[in-house]
Amino acid sequence: MKNFDVEKYIPAGMDYWQEFKWLAIGAGLSFFYSLGFLFRLNGAYERLFRRIGMRKVLIEGAIMPDFPVILDKSLLGFGILVFGMIILAAYHYSYHYQGSKSIYLMRRLPDRFELWRRCLTLPLLFAAAALLLAGLLLLLYFGLYLLVTPAACLAPGQWQKIWQVIPPAY
Repeated sequence: MKNFDVEKYIPAGMDYWQEFKWLAIGAGLSFFYSLGFLFRLNGAYERLFRRIGMRKVLIEGAIMPDFPVILDKSLLGFGILVFGMIILAAYHYSYHYQGSKSIYLMRRLPDRFELWRRCLTLPLLFAAAALLLAGLLLLLYFGLYLLVTPAACLAPGQWQKIWQVIPPAY
């Protein structure tokens, strides 16, 4: 297998390590923001019980809030990260107009897609990685929700409720 040469997919002369660093910071912040789901899940779980002495007793008829309500905007950071990739692609394109104005050279190259490959490849890969991570976290959080929620407190149709655009207010 050949080594992946990142410099073929960024504007010439650009420091791609700086971009990787900013992406790692953005992904880390998005991940830590998504952990708010765990705090909301814990709070909702605790509200299902009443303390009698030293033990917890399930409140009769208690229902766990729906998954989208607890998830709330936990994955919003990844959406912002994907939007940031649109801005990064625009920056890559505008980078060719700076300094030596390499845009003129890029337009004269025999491979007419070279400019677009250098402007779009990394932002598209970063956006796909952010969406993949958000999807994996969604599945993980849904699994935790089902694992933690007592069967008697689980409202039916949770999987279908994930796809609701606006969760119902409680």
